[in-house]
Amino acid sequence: MAVGYAVARRPREILLLEQGKAFDTYSGSLASSHRRNADHEPIAMTWVIGVSSIFGYGAMMSDVRVTFRDGRQRDLVQKAYAVGPYIVAGFAGSVKIGFQMLDSLANFLVVPPDAPQPGSWDPEWVAEHWKPIAVHVFARADAQEQALRCQILLVGMSQKIDPEVLANPRAVKTPHACVVRFSSPNFDPIIANKRLSVDHIGSGATVEHYTKMMQHHFDLGSDTLKAEMGALGMWPKMLGHSVARLVADHPIDGISPHVHILVCRNGEIFEMTNDEKRFPADGSEPIEFKMPAVAKNYQEFLVMCCTSAIAAEGAVA
Repeated sequence: MAVGYAVARRPREILLLEQGKAFDTYSGSLASSHRRNADHEPIAMTWVIGVSSIFGYGAMMSDVRVTFRDGRQRDLVQKAYAVGPYIVAGFAGSVKIGFQMLDSLANFLVVPPDAPQPGSWDPEWVAEHWKPIAVHVFARADAQEQALRCQILLVGMSQKIDPEVLANPRAVKTPHACVVRFSSPNFDPIIANKRLSVDHIGSGATVEHYTKMMQHHFDLGSDTLKAEMGALGMWPKMLGHSVARLVADHPIDGISPHVHILVCRNGEIFEMTNDEKRFPADGSEPIEFKMPAVAKNYQEFLVMCCTSAIAAEGAVA
């Protein structure tokens, strides 16, 4: 059995918290976690966000916009997917390399035939052992695509119990999600393994108005966290709707308001969008805000580009 694969323990649905003492909460700007060097400078397109909930699961939100070499933009690509138990991953940068990276990661996370069921991959182990494969995939890519760079964001369930949780007698001991970021060309993993951790790839994280508006979702007393008590996945669902409103009200080049939302916890991964019916203030007919048709692999992307008479080479997500 692979060393990084372990029996998955189903999380309880409610954690008993002593606010401000059980876990580190979000503070400061979302952009503050980025290291300002060549490897970790955000790619100037797209927005993919990875988060760890206090409720024993992780989530990822990704927009769908692609910018082509001639400057045209289309809402055309799903950028985040389930890649293994129980891990989701998304990409930014070269569309071609991004899909190659996710294919590589999914192949790496094929469950061994002798593995216990249900089980899950340890995200920190994956980060360490997939890194050299990512470096190899990137090194083999065309120089034109390499110039567009590549970032990968990963969210997965860890079976390790945080020492801060072990030290708190009021906290239920449950698995938690880790968020990991990789950036070309070295793909050194940056790991956030606290509950209510957040990381991101793409340019959305550098827009001050976006980060300020998103900050309240990471406070322990926020209404969005309270909504989670009513239904699993409400917190990331509300995050996704917040992204849509932010981008619609304050559009930034290369970022779409349409968002895929993936939620992973022990035993399942499920996907949703931020589709909604909007009711104009003037009383006119409701507007359906609905995810457009998007490519879910590179071959589908090539077909869509051919249909639209757009060159796929050099596309950035």
